[in-house]
Amino acid sequence: MSPAPGPRARLVTSAPARGRRRALDGGQLGRTRSTRLDVPAAAAKARAFTSGFTAGLPELHLLRLTLSTSGGRVLSENTYWRHRTPETMRSLGGLPDARLTVTALGRTRKSDREEARVRVGNRGRAVAAMTRLSLREARGGDRVPPTLYSDNYPRLLPGESRTVTLSRPRTAAHAGLTVRAEPFNGSPVSAGA
Repeated sequence: MSPAPGPRARLVTSAPARGRRRALDGGQLGRTRSTRLDVPAAAAKARAFTSGFTAGLPELHLLRLTLSTSGGRVLSENTYWRHRTPETMRSLGGLPDARLTVTALGRTRKSDREEARVRVGNRGRAVAAMTRLSLREARGGDRVPPTLYSDNYPRLLPGESRTVTLSRPRTAAHAGLTVRAEPFNGSPVSAGA
């Protein structure tokens, strides 16, 4: 058993923090910003670095911030749309179509819940914007509420994939389930869950 955090305890010690700016085709813009952070247990935040919106950057691009353990396990990853004006966001409507894949990785039962794991990937040449995931009936396509998602509405860069766990109560019987992934800029795809 670990001791209770004291005044010298650290929530995160020497953790790599990285910031990468990405074009809408996934290409890196400029250099990666990085530092190592020590975050005291009593703190909710720590200052890492700034990532300026310089004149040479596109009007609309992504900023991905990642905090990892010193061993490389990702603790937190956040991706932000950066734009100079609200009107710039309208250009999302002109994004090339993303080409998604959904692969079922298996199902497990845990006490009163059933979980399904899927991998969602982007085989396209543009970012898959705001990819909505939903658990659905295989027949009819109705959504299956209430479903909890370990991640939803991710932005997937070209060539990137993400493993997501979907969890639902075991109370209702369903003949068959599918997971649907629907990017803002592309056609939905499904796979059995």
